[in-house]
Parts: sequence; C-alpha cells; structure tokens
Amino acid sequence: MMKLIAVTNDRMSIDELIQTLLAIEPYIDAVILREKSKTDTEILKLIQKLKEVNFNVKKMIVHGKPTIANTEQIDKVQLPGGLPLPDLMRQYPALLFGKSVHSLEEAIVAEADGAESVLYGHLFKTNSKPGLQPRGTDDLRRIVSSLTIPVYAIGGIRPSHIERLREVGIAGVAIMSTIFESEHPKNIAKEYYDAIHT
Repeated sequence: MMKLIAVTNDRMSIDELIQTLLAIEPYIDAVILREKSKTDTEILKLIQKLKEVNFNVKKMIVHGKPTIANTEQIDKVQLPGGLPLPDLMRQYPALLFGKSVHSLEEAIVAEADGAESVLYGHLFKTNSKPGLQPRGTDDLRRIVSSLTIPVYAIGGIRPSHIERLREVGIAGVAIMSTIFESEHPKNIAKEYYDAIHT
C-alpha cells in the first residue's frame, strides 16, 4: 500500500501547525517537519508540543536536522541535497535517513551512500516551484526500476494522479501545498487517503 506523507510548508505558527497536524493525523503515514525559517529552539518546541498532545512520534520526520531528531528520539531525518549522508550516518548511527533527489544519478548515489529512501520531484506543475519545469514520471519510473529502496514522489500531485503513480510502483506520495494551503486540510488529506486506499 502506498504511503501518504505530509510536508509542512513553513508558513504557519507553531500553534496553527499543531492544530493542522492533529486534524490530518488519522489520514497520513508520516509528516516531514520542513520548517526552514524556524530556529532550532522553535522546532524543538514544536516537536515537544506535538508530543504533549499525543501526536504519534513514529509519524514524525525531521527535515535536515539530525541533531534535533537525535535529541527528541525521532528516528527519521529527511536530508535535502548537498548534505553528506555517509558522514551523518557515522555521526548518528541510530537514525534512518531519507534523501531528496532530482535525478536518477542522484538517486543511485543516495542509495549507495546508505539512504533508507529517496524523495523525487517535482513531478507536476506546482505553485511552490513557479517557473520550474516539472520532471514528469519518465525519470521517476527509471528511478523506481533502478533502486531497491523505497522511492517517494513530490510536487503538484493531486488525488487524481494516485492511480497513475501506483502503476509506476512508488512507495508513496509527499504532499505539501495542497494540504497546508487549504482552508480544510483534514478534508484534503482524507481525499488523498481515500484515493490511496480504494
């Protein structure tokens, strides 16, 4: 079964984000906490508050901050391009690292370096990448057939794309704008959930 991963959009206050995450939690398999403009202290506060309201820690993935993941006993980190995976794996042997990639070559290197999964995109036209050409599904198909680790897709994915992406053989989809820019994030998350589970 494909997984549904939410990716936070770094545009909400901590309290807004917590309310949104609690609303969508029943429908998502994980959330990448991608809050690049927040300080480490603010991200720690977010994680601690999520724990206080019993958000499932196993669903949390910290973006680009292995020190925070290690401190808060969150076992997964999503690394953007450029961070040296082998060094971080030696430094944090208890953590699992996913890697964001933009080509087959990057994906092959990520797997060889020890990534637990890769996140490839952006697939389709998306407001979060204005002016950038979407990559489509051809390279995604090549990545899936070339790697043995799970491949996730991100970028402009709608519930109507799920069936087509299922045929490609990806492990799941990661969704940011559609959920976090919606006035009804719970309903949107449920639409993806239903598309995946039908």
